[in-house]
Amino acid sequence: MTGPAAAANIPALSILPQLRGCAEKSDAPAVGLLFVYLAAVVLIGLRCTRKVRSADDFYVAGRKAGALHVAGSLLATVLGSSAILGSVDFAAARGWAGAWFMLCGALGLTGLIFMTKRLTVFKVYDLPELLGRFYGPQVRRVSSGVIALAWLGVIGAQFIGAGMMTASICRIPYWSSVLLVALAPAVYTAAGGQFSIIRTDIFQLTFVLAGIGGVFLMLFLKYPLPEAAPPISAKFTLSDLAAMIAAYSTTYLVGPDVYSRLFCAGSLSAARRALLLTAAVLIPLAFILAYIGVCGANFHPGAGHANVLFAVADAEFPRPAALFLYFAVLSAVMSSADTTLFTASGLLSYFFTDRTGDPARSVRTTRICVPAVAALACGIALFNRSILDVLLFALSIYSGAFVLPTVWVLTGRAADRKHGICAMAAGGALALAGRIAGGGTGNILVIAAFVCSLVILAAGEIGRKRNTGGNCS
Repeated sequence: MTGPAAAANIPALSILPQLRGCAEKSDAPAVGLLFVYLAAVVLIGLRCTRKVRSADDFYVAGRKAGALHVAGSLLATVLGSSAILGSVDFAAARGWAGAWFMLCGALGLTGLIFMTKRLTVFKVYDLPELLGRFYGPQVRRVSSGVIALAWLGVIGAQFIGAGMMTASICRIPYWSSVLLVALAPAVYTAAGGQFSIIRTDIFQLTFVLAGIGGVFLMLFLKYPLPEAAPPISAKFTLSDLAAMIAAYSTTYLVGPDVYSRLFCAGSLSAARRALLLTAAVLIPLAFILAYIGVCGANFHPGAGHANVLFAVADAEFPRPAALFLYFAVLSAVMSSADTTLFTASGLLSYFFTDRTGDPARSVRTTRICVPAVAALACGIALFNRSILDVLLFALSIYSGAFVLPTVWVLTGRAADRKHGICAMAAGGALALAGRIAGGGTGNILVIAAFVCSLVILAAGEIGRKRNTGGNCS
C-alpha cells in the first residue's frame, strides 16, 4: 500500500532500533508480551476479512449481530482510555464525582432506547447518512467532515491513554508507545471493517472486565471505606455536571459509534436489549473506577503526578498482576480506538466516493483512509497528553452541533432544512467558544449551545405551522 499507509509505517519502523538500543532500560519481558498481544489481536481481526463480501458486511457486519454481540462490542467501545484512565484520574482529583463520567454515559444510552425504533427503520451505515435523509445531501457531507474532524480528537484521546500506559509499563519512550499501539487497530480495522471490530472487541472485553474487577476486589479487601469528596461538591459543582451531561451524555444519545453498533443489530429487540445491558454494566463500573481513583488519592497521594491507576497498581500489586492490568486497560483502549477510527475513516471516505453509486470503491477508499486517520490521531497524541481535555473539546463541538437536530427528527418532528442547518452551525460555534473559554463561562456557553439549537429548531416548526395554517401533517 502506498501514500498515507506507507507514510504511517515509516515512523513505526524506526522504533525497533530504538528499542534495541535501550534494552537495558526497557522492560524486555513486558515489551515481548506487548508484541505477542498485538500480533494476536491483529490475527483475530484478519481472520474476519474473508467474511467481507459486500459493503453491508464491511460497514455494518451484514446487519445480523445479536444482542450479546452488539452489547459486548458497544461496552468494549465505551470503555476506552477516557472511561478508565480518565475516570480514575478524575476521581483522584475530585472524589466520588469521578463516577459521573460513566454514569452520564449510562444516562445517554438509556435515553436512546426510546428512539431506537425510529432509528433502526432506516437502513443506513452511519449518522451523517441518517441526517442526510432528513436535512438533505449537503448536511450529510458537511456533518461527515465535522464529525470526522472532531473524532480525530476522540481517537487521539485513546492513543494518549495507550501511549501513557505502554511507556510506563514497558519503559519505552512515549512516542514509540503511541505508534506501536496505533498500528495494530489500523491494520485489522482496514482489513475486516465491522466484522473485525466486533470479533476483537469481544476478545478484549474479557481482559477489561477481569482486570478492572480484580483491581477493585484486591483494593476493597484492604481499603473498604476510603474518604473522599461527595459527587457534588466545591470540586465538582452542579454547573460542571450540567456541562458534562451536555457534552458527554448526549454523545451516547446521538453518537456515531453507538449508532454504528445499533445498525449492526439483527432486529429492533436486539438493539434495545443491547442498550439496556450496556447501561446496566456501566453503572457499577462507574463507582468501581471512582473507588480506584479515591484509593489512589487517599493512600498513594504521590500518584497524582502520574497515571493514578498504574501508580496504585505498582505500589499495591506484584509485577505479574500489574502487567495483567496493563493488558486489560490496553484492550479497553484498542477496542475503543478501532471503532472511532473506523467511524472517522468511513466519514472521510464520503469526500472521495459515493457509497450508493459504487460500494466496492467506497470500501477500498475507507480502507485507505484508516491509516491516514490513525497517523493524524497519533500527531494529536504526541502533542497533547491530557485525555479529558482532548476528549471533551472534541465531544463538545460535536454534541453542540448535531445532538438536538438528530433528536428532533428521531422523535418524530418534521425536519426543516434551513433551520436545521442554522441550528447545527450555531450550536457547534457556541460549544467551540465554550471549550476555548473554559471555566464557568465555558460551561454556560456549552449549555447555551443546546438552548440556541432548540430555539432555532422550534422557530422552524412554528414557521412551518403558520405557513400550513396550523396543520402539522
